[in-house]
Amino acid sequence: MTSHPPPRLLLGPQRPTINLADAIAAAGIRADSIAVVSAGWQEAENDIDDIRAVLDRELTDLCLYGRAEAVFEASADLAGAYRARQARLREQQRLYRLRLRHLATAARSMLRADGDPDMLAAEQRHAIAQLRALDRHHLRRTALTHVEFEDHFAPTAHAELARHRDEIKASMDAADAVLITGGNIIVLLNRMRLFGLADLLADKPVVGWSAGAMVMMERIVLFHDRMPQGKRDAEVLGNGLGLVGGHIVLPDPDRRLQTADRLRIGHMARRFAPDTCVTLASGTAVEFSGKKLKRTDAANALTRNGRIRRLRAA
Repeated sequence: MTSHPPPRLLLGPQRPTINLADAIAAAGIRADSIAVVSAGWQEAENDIDDIRAVLDRELTDLCLYGRAEAVFEASADLAGAYRARQARLREQQRLYRLRLRHLATAARSMLRADGDPDMLAAEQRHAIAQLRALDRHHLRRTALTHVEFEDHFAPTAHAELARHRDEIKASMDAADAVLITGGNIIVLLNRMRLFGLADLLADKPVVGWSAGAMVMMERIVLFHDRMPQGKRDAEVLGNGLGLVGGHIVLPDPDRRLQTADRLRIGHMARRFAPDTCVTLASGTAVEFSGKKLKRTDAANALTRNGRIRRLRAA
């Protein structure tokens, strides 16, 4: 019997256009019952009546945020170690951001510089290479921090985590697919890592929108060109769950990207290559079969020349 990789469906924000039900149907995902991860909504977790109305089928929220709070209440040593890990990750992100600011500014200056084309090309490649090296260093540092924590508090070995994980697994086994909503990407990722969901999702159809799409990737990139305090350079947050590779997703580009700024767009495309930067506007859908791009609906990709083109499956 041939085993087919499970589908992974990435969607843009579900406002103003709601395409969740249509996208699931177009992907041919059997989903009479769906397990939901809404931990990114934090205290509003399990407030899924709107989703239930859209999909008109059985939904079971896995309650990862609430489960994590219960585990922290029951296990002081785990709660303390978790807080210490988060403090270390925040400090690592701060130090990375300090270095990133200078390297990103230098790279953009080099991309807009005039001069001998051959000499410029070599310096531009090196400026981008320095950014990539910093991103790789930051990924290694954050990954090490996670490994050190998980070596002591493995979701299958720690008693409280293991109990909740078994209940989560039972709910997921009874569902046809798993839906990951948006919300706070850091909270969402941390709760999913805490209960070891990457392994549980390996053979399951998964649908995610906004932050729920970002968390499925190998690398998570934070970005926002329009902030009250000015533009912020895109920054690597860390490794995602690794359910989809070779792409970086950028939800809500109309609000968060300066798509007309060809220098910034080209800079991002070159920096994160060979991964393809994919924009997920409201109403878009990108379907993967395992880690292979299978189908796209209105999604775009950033290009090295600073343009935005339609993303197409091979």
